[in-house]
Amino acid sequence: MSSDILDMAIICKEAAEDFLENVEGFEVVCECIKNSDIFVMKTDKPQKVGMTQDRDYQKQLIKKRFGEDVEIVPMMLGALPYALENDEVDAIVIDFMKGIHLNGKKEDTVLDEDYNTYVLLVSEEFKESLEFKRFIESYNMSLKDLMTNDMKLKEHFYNYTKNNLQEGGLEKWKIKIQVLMED
Repeated sequence: MSSDILDMAIICKEAAEDFLENVEGFEVVCECIKNSDIFVMKTDKPQKVGMTQDRDYQKQLIKKRFGEDVEIVPMMLGALPYALENDEVDAIVIDFMKGIHLNGKKEDTVLDEDYNTYVLLVSEEFKESLEFKRFIESYNMSLKDLMTNDMKLKEHFYNYTKNNLQEGGLEKWKIKIQVLMED
């Protein structure tokens, strides 16, 4: 077992890049989740759209969906729901799990192609351990079980979010949870 405080994490790709710039002995092993952001809108033609600061890919999603003339407002993640609720912006792009609770029209963010949102970050030492290999096997088996059992997915989704997973499930939002690969 690694002596590091952190052995691995599933985090957004931008946080992983920042972490790797400041901490040695870690690597991104694989992509985990694609397309996890959604648009939450108060109007069909927003003029001002909030996004999480330092997530440049979100700027591209906003421009593709709403055009080059839309005003993009980067802010801290926690401020996005507040800004939408208080009419400081007409729409936001936010992670599905955080946005599902919000009032407004919700749309997926995939227009042309999939995009990566979360990665598996692992310490190089832990990556070589038996525990890591067991984690990968267990994660992949659990994922397969959830993705082939709609009732179980809906139950776990509700337990986590206290919201029902809408008809069409994750496919409706074009969210893709990836099988983890060791290399």
